[in-house]
Amino acid sequence: MTDLPASIEAYLVEAGFSQTEILALKKLLEGEALTLRELAAKTGKSTGVLDQAVKKLLSRHILCRETVNDTPKMIIKSLEPILQWVKRDTEEKLETMKSRARNFETFINSLKVENKRPEMEYFEGEEGIKKAYLKLLELDVKEFLHYRPVTVKEEEDPLRLFRVQYFRGRHKRGIFSRVLASNTPLGRRFQSRDAFEYRETQLLKEEEFPITFEKIIANGTVACFNHAEQRACYLKYPELAHTERMMFELLWRRAKEPETQSQTVSVIVPQAAGPMISLGTRSLSSLREFFLSKKSVVIFLAGAVLAGGVTFGLWRHTYNLNLERVREQVMAITATAAPEFDAEDLNQLHTWQDTKKPVYRKVVEQLQDIRRRNPKVRYAYIMRPTDDPYFYQFIADADALDIRVFPDSTGDGLRNDVNPPGYSYHDYEGLDSSFYRALREPDADYQPCFDLWGVWISGHAPVRDAQGNPVAIIGMDIDASEIKVLSEQSFSPFLFCIGFFFLFVFVRLAAFNRPLFFDLLKWLRSRGVLTVLGVCALIALGVTYGMYMYTLNLMEEQVGQRLASMVSTAAAGINVQDLKPLRFARDMARPEYQRIFDIMTKLRESNEGVRWVYILRPTDNPEIWEFVADADTNIDRPLVDYDYNKDGVIDDADDPAPPGMRYDASAQKLVKEWKAPFYEISQDQWGIFLSGVAPIRNSVGNPVAVLGVDMEISEFYKQIMHKFVPYWWFGGVFLFLIICMIGYGFFVARKMSHRN
Repeated sequence: MTDLPASIEAYLVEAGFSQTEILALKKLLEGEALTLRELAAKTGKSTGVLDQAVKKLLSRHILCRETVNDTPKMIIKSLEPILQWVKRDTEEKLETMKSRARNFETFINSLKVENKRPEMEYFEGEEGIKKAYLKLLELDVKEFLHYRPVTVKEEEDPLRLFRVQYFRGRHKRGIFSRVLASNTPLGRRFQSRDAFEYRETQLLKEEEFPITFEKIIANGTVACFNHAEQRACYLKYPELAHTERMMFELLWRRAKEPETQSQTVSVIVPQAAGPMISLGTRSLSSLREFFLSKKSVVIFLAGAVLAGGVTFGLWRHTYNLNLERVREQVMAITATAAPEFDAEDLNQLHTWQDTKKPVYRKVVEQLQDIRRRNPKVRYAYIMRPTDDPYFYQFIADADALDIRVFPDSTGDGLRNDVNPPGYSYHDYEGLDSSFYRALREPDADYQPCFDLWGVWISGHAPVRDAQGNPVAIIGMDIDASEIKVLSEQSFSPFLFCIGFFFLFVFVRLAAFNRPLFFDLLKWLRSRGVLTVLGVCALIALGVTYGMYMYTLNLMEEQVGQRLASMVSTAAAGINVQDLKPLRFARDMARPEYQRIFDIMTKLRESNEGVRWVYILRPTDNPEIWEFVADADTNIDRPLVDYDYNKDGVIDDADDPAPPGMRYDASAQKLVKEWKAPFYEISQDQWGIFLSGVAPIRNSVGNPVAVLGVDMEISEFYKQIMHKFVPYWWFGGVFLFLIICMIGYGFFVARKMSHRN
């Protein structure tokens, strides 16, 4: 036999035989007695290692030593010792397994006993205390009962930064904290922050507050914190926790009783329904958690970007409204001023030598008078077209009465700011410019334009000859910065941006706090949804009305200033001497009336939207004025039974206004403000109008009469609604989003109610 089966060898290893012992047994089982050296030679092991293995086998009586020829040799006489060894080993292992089984059975039987024993866990140091607080958050509870001796201000607490994170974790898990503290200045200060900390604190007299260390009771666990020694302890003992809860409820009820009430209090075991948390506490705590969240930084940035975008959109809308306002104003001025210039006078001005002619002074003074009556106009000039659509020639400039004076109005240090007759002007836009369009009808720049003199909104109108052909263009420039000034007066980007920012942050806050939103919905239901929705509808109506009134005022100012500029410009072309003889209806046959009638007719024809044009002068009674001329009243038109307003009915609104007809102005600004241009919404027998009025002055500058134009209020409101369309669009989208939010809120509420 030279080898052992693998299973036998594995069993011998399991029985405690080493590999060296097994190797020696293999060689000796061959039946030959071997010395230690011979055994080492056959196994390849050292004599020292084999000596140890042989000694163990000898002690187990598996080998024996015999002397052969005076030499000690090892031999196996019988296999019985091996069988006995294996038998003993098997019995020992069986006994060990039985012992383990008995121990396991004893352990299982003792589990119920062990579970009833208090389980304690200790924490040391600041990090250990933090770990103890965080471990409390892992408990499946909805309320902490908290004894809190307040010995320092919250900002002086060494754990103040950690307590912020602890509050966020507690609030996130919906764990409300009821706190008992002593009635001291620090305790009252601690209580004042309850709404922000998702807790409720009641104060006890110092002699009635039994705890000198912080203690928290959560279901069957009592946690104690000794901050002075920086130690914490967890005690899981349901019976003790139950007693502590009853004691806490006793003290809680005592603390909530008024001082005059009897202190007899019955112990009430807390019910499982959970604490009643006020809506204010939930709201303010949610607000605090929201602002402390890392997500709030991203939300603030997104809200700021969104608010900035919406504000920029509204600002651009206001800017475009004011751009249109300036365009219409400068266009009205040029359209009104163009008929005042005689084409024959302009045909005499071609070169700088023509500045010596009296007609040149006459034209320039007319331009200066128009600019003086319209303070916003910076430059006034007249040009004629050339064969090249990119070039025009100056005829007259309001700043070039004396071409020998060279004012540096552009500040470029060059003497190039005087434009005498014949001076060329390069128009880079050519056929696309307002110059070219103005050869057909009054026009203005759609966007601010740059030239040598600055950035302007320019209005132009054709000056026509007796046959109606355009021979020149009159132009007026208003500084483009006027648009920004008007926008800033009517729109504050900062306030709008802040308002939208808080609106978007509030909406995101509601989205982050669905349980709070659900509570709000339940509160709304309890107080009457219809009432709340009615209030919301009134608020939405108020906001819409406010936006409409904002547009109304903006448009009233825009159109009113255009009308005021229009009549202020036209008033300069009326000869005061022509007004003096016009006193009675028969004076309509006089040539003076016909000249004034032509001026008023051209004024109405050149300005779209104008319904009535008239001239009034004061009488001895400041509230009673008289008509001097009217664009709808002439000698060739009947003074009675004529449908002037073409409404199919002849009534007071169809009364003509011949010279000398009295007019009651007691309810209008005309009584007090007629000495300067103004505008107003007025009402008289002819209807309701937006009126522009400007004084007509004599040679020494004193006002003697007024020129007025009226725009029908229906036309005015039509323009308002056209401008208000973007607001309707914005309001519709906003209302749609609100409806979606309310619908989503009720869906969430219903879903949560089903879960509950």
